[in-house]
Amino acid sequence: MNRIGILLLAVALATSPSFSQSSTAASSQAAATTIGHGSFPVKVVKTLDSSKLKEGDAVEVETAGSFKLADGMLVPKGSKLMGHVTAAKARSKGDSDSQLTLAFDKLNVINGKQLSVKGAVQAVFPAPEEAEPQMAGKASGAAGGGYVGATAGTVTDSKSGSNMQNSNSQSSMNPQSVGVHGIHGLELNDGVLSSQGKNVKLGGGVQMIVKVDILG
Repeated sequence: MNRIGILLLAVALATSPSFSQSSTAASSQAAATTIGHGSFPVKVVKTLDSSKLKEGDAVEVETAGSFKLADGMLVPKGSKLMGHVTAAKARSKGDSDSQLTLAFDKLNVINGKQLSVKGAVQAVFPAPEEAEPQMAGKASGAAGGGYVGATAGTVTDSKSGSNMQNSNSQSSMNPQSVGVHGIHGLELNDGVLSSQGKNVKLGGGVQMIVKVDILG
């Protein structure tokens, strides 16, 4: 009788809703990349322009894919990574370039939970382009797939005024990427974005790899 009772209990637990739901959640989280501190992709939602920003201005970008923290907590795609401008300038007479530097300090995780982080830009990529090839100077406005499934947008070369996009750069985008890819006239050194044009301007949909330390 004891053996029969134990078997019935095991069957009941295995088929209960709570067991099924936890298994589903575990399967969903397993598909995400696990990080403690490291790098992950984000996309620009609102245009960042060094000629219109100043030190201390708040900035916000969205995570472009889901990933897990070291403790197993899932950070869904579209979570907000918030920070501020530490330096911004347009090129004026006597300046060699224009510059923009961003620092990230808050990450919305899930259900309103927020973590303190210390983050900086590690790499920059143009937004995914439309399926049909485009000539420089025409903006992309269609949704794109690609590595992180971000919404299309443009990066403007502020010297020429052209919108620069390169589909080949998207295929190489990964958490180990560094520097600027597929964007003419833009440079990244130690987290500082610079251009010999009149300003550094990152349009909506532009993708970045951000290096972050989780502070808790």
